[in-house]
Amino acid sequence: MVRISKQSERRKQFPRKHKKASPKTGSLKDNLENGYKLHQNALEGDLASVAFIPKIK
Repeated sequence: MVRISKQSERRKQFPRKHKKASPKTGSLKDNLENGYKLHQNALEGDLASVAFIPKIK
């Protein structure tokens, strides 16, 4: 069995830097009731009960 040198082991590792935790953003910061913004269904009639396509302003 071949012993791998310490330097070659370090070269294989991805040099990922640790970042500090950032403040929360998005729906948690907006304090929405459902956790997301409600949208109307773009479809109407019988097809609306089967599929949902959000109607975004």
